[in-house]
Amino acid sequence: MDDGEEIHREAPDTFWIPDAAERQSLQPGRLVKLIFRIDLGDEVQVERMWVQVKKQSSSGYIGELDNDPYCITELRSGEPILFEPRHVIDIYKERADA
Repeated sequence: MDDGEEIHREAPDTFWIPDAAERQSLQPGRLVKLIFRIDLGDEVQVERMWVQVKKQSSSGYIGELDNDPYCITELRSGEPILFEPRHVIDIYKERADA
């Protein structure tokens, strides 16, 4: 997984992330976007995918992948994902008129 905080530090004007307080206080059920770097042997694919927060862990969060990646079949929706607040690049917000 890519470190969203590091990418933001390198390009703060073009790579926005939610503020630290939001990323550090995620509740179960929230959807967050993470950047996955998938090594396919001869190439590396990068995909941004949604993960549903299931619970907090001692090192961050335990979530569940909410969509299937395009580049591999070994990783599927429902897979457990361990991540930290620094990995979160977006938090899904419900539309007010939904």
